[in-house]
Amino acid sequence: MEPKTTKFKRYQEAARKDVERAFGVLQGRWQIVEQQARAYSVNKVKRIMLCCVILHNMIVEDNGRVITEFEEELIANTVPPTRTWSERCSTQLRMYGELRDRRTHHELRNALVEHVWNPPEHGRQR
Repeated sequence: MEPKTTKFKRYQEAARKDVERAFGVLQGRWQIVEQQARAYSVNKVKRIMLCCVILHNMIVEDNGRVITEFEEELIANTVPPTRTWSERCSTQLRMYGELRDRRTHHELRNALVEHVWNPPEHGRQR
């Protein structure tokens, strides 16, 4: 395995452990992520995760161990568009197709490998 791929795999494993731990806490506390999120829009997933972070922060606030500061602009009061059943189904099928596209997967993975190998100057890591 070449050094770029080895370094990327090491970073990916560390990030995966962090994400799995975070989702484990959220799932254990509120059973939020027991089902697949594919049916949700990206915006809805963001809102669910932000809600979980806010709830977590409310619980641990006294300990001074909050995950992130609350940013009100992340949950702007916008009215979601009303869609018909067929529009929702076609959007779901399109999103599923995008998620399963091998070419896109490989392009994104290769871009991440390069980013980890050559991070931007302001984000240099050891």
